[in-house]
Amino acid sequence: MKLIARDRKLTFGSKDTIALFLTEEFKKEMGKQVPTELMFIREKTNMEHFRAKTGETLFVPLAGSPAFVLAGLGKKDELTRESLRNAGATVVEVCRKKKIKSISVIVPDLEKLPPSEAAVSIAEGLCLANYSFTRYKTRGEENNRAVEEALVFTSSHERVAPLLGEVEILCANTLLCRDLVNETSDRSNPVAVAQEAKKLARLKGVRCTVLGRQELEKMKMGLLSAVSRGSGYPPQLVVLKYAGNPRNKNWTAIVGKGITFDSGGLNLKPSGHIEDMRCDMAGASACLYAIKAAAELRLKKNIVAVLPLCENMLSRSSYRPGDVYVGYNGKSVEIGNTDAEGRLILADAVAFAEDRLKPARIIDIATLTGACLICFGEIIAGLLTPSEELAQALFTAGEETGDRLWRMPLYKEYNDDLKSDIADLSNVSSGRNAGTIIGGTFIKNFVKKTPWAHIDIAGTSWYSKPRGYRPKHATGYGVRLLIEAIRNLPD
Repeated sequence: MKLIARDRKLTFGSKDTIALFLTEEFKKEMGKQVPTELMFIREKTNMEHFRAKTGETLFVPLAGSPAFVLAGLGKKDELTRESLRNAGATVVEVCRKKKIKSISVIVPDLEKLPPSEAAVSIAEGLCLANYSFTRYKTRGEENNRAVEEALVFTSSHERVAPLLGEVEILCANTLLCRDLVNETSDRSNPVAVAQEAKKLARLKGVRCTVLGRQELEKMKMGLLSAVSRGSGYPPQLVVLKYAGNPRNKNWTAIVGKGITFDSGGLNLKPSGHIEDMRCDMAGASACLYAIKAAAELRLKKNIVAVLPLCENMLSRSSYRPGDVYVGYNGKSVEIGNTDAEGRLILADAVAFAEDRLKPARIIDIATLTGACLICFGEIIAGLLTPSEELAQALFTAGEETGDRLWRMPLYKEYNDDLKSDIADLSNVSSGRNAGTIIGGTFIKNFVKKTPWAHIDIAGTSWYSKPRGYRPKHATGYGVRLLIEAIRNLPD
């Protein structure tokens, strides 16, 4: 969607479509909430039954005048940036059903939010809701036609114009992230995802290196190699570097779990749990498109993405429960369950990142544990980190972007649950308790001194139903979160 900033000097034709955002108090404050040029809607429209509650919309086609989409914001003292995003999503939903290609969006002047924040939030909702994955449909559904353009009218258009450019970039990359996760695992296999990463080397400041099976075995990345043994596709380790500030020596490493299909291995997932396991590379996809977004934004930061990519499949070569493998950092791991594979490939990847790349900090993001979904549902991601700076930066970024997360503890006592009789560690606990914390604790054993944070997106990366501006299935969670957090971290 193209976003174009306009000032509040309103001129419209009879074929235009105008989106108005109203709070529940609009009937008392009509003069404040509707521009003078549009006050004729009050006389021409019966709004008796429109309450402007959160999520409520009303489409008003007027003869000889512009059509209106009225979107409810709820009570004005309860407004947030997230509620504005969701309101923008309701407008797009109406416009797509009506096959409207261009909309004029009137950004309201709100007491709680500056005009620029209100404009950006609504624009994000518009762009992020303007999505559907119909690649394999022979006939598109009626409401799948995307809105092509939004004219955003605001009282601070000069300041908003460059911000809308950023919104376009961030949202476009979030939608690309959704596409890659929604894609079939036959087409988004480890080699294919690595090829997508290589394409980013065309962008200014970006370099890409892909390591294959032989290089990984030579480097003794025994955990990544073990997980990939059952697959017909070789494992890949992608290293994507974006040098946005070459004079600075500090780098932020982002590590994304890239299991392009997770059968569970010999601990096979049952029906009801295996069907959507193409989404198990959502962390890698988020990192991939965060790098692309950073380059297109020309972000003055240095970021390196490390993407361990493989499938967890069954064959006579598959790794087995009871096997012991040695990771990149020399620690041995007993396999207690082959379906706890994500922590294994992340362990090798974070150890590699710390040793070879020497970043100032490491953030890993992964669809790691079903326990996180049980704990937080699909609304919040789990955050585990011993670093107060990373905890604050990520939490704040989550509140700003709507990619929210909540911190969980990493007390050393949890290490007791990872003890093995025959190796340094087991990849699972002997019990079923504290699954998300145990997963994070396992990865922590492979980071020596570098500040590190782990984000578990098992619930937030893949929705069972649409929620606001996020569709059913892949949500693109993490792209905007990572950019916002890295933007605000010190050099």
